[in-house]
Amino acid sequence: MSEPSTFRSFVVSVIEDDGMNVTIEVSEEDCQADLAAGIDEDETMKPGRYKFKRGGFLARHPELKIKEKKSLMNAEGVRYSSPG
Repeated sequence: MSEPSTFRSFVVSVIEDDGMNVTIEVSEEDCQADLAAGIDEDETMKPGRYKFKRGGFLARHPELKIKEKKSLMNAEGVRYSSPG
C-alpha cells in the first residue's frame, strides 16, 4: 500500500510584480496548512516575503537564447512561434 499523497497547491500572495521582479508573501496560515498536510518542514517556505527576479537564467546564460523564431500554424490554424 502506498503512502498518502502530500501534494498541496503552492499558495502565496503576490505583493508586487513589475514584470522583471516579483515579491511574494507566504502567510503563517499557509505554512501551517502545508505542515498539517504532511509536508516536511524543510520542504516548506517559512512565513514572510520573498523577492525573485524573472529571467535570471537567460541573463546568466545568454548563449542559450534563441536566435531566430519561425512562425508556424498548428492543425487548428493557430499561429505560434517555434525555435530554429
